[in-house]
Amino acid sequence: MKMRNVVLTMGIGAAAGAVAAMMLPKQSAARKLVNKAADKVEDAVQSVTAKITQESDM
Repeated sequence: MKMRNVVLTMGIGAAAGAVAAMMLPKQSAARKLVNKAADKVEDAVQSVTAKITQESDM
């Protein structure tokens, strides 16, 4: 499986999680937890994307 496909799948999963989180009440502990997890996934995807881009430019 290509790394690009993995990153794309992670992005789609994060988007689906964000949609589900928007349905929860704003003060819900579950919503806060989901938001933290989504932020971590977004950071990881950006990091992997930057690394792939950097390595492909070499």
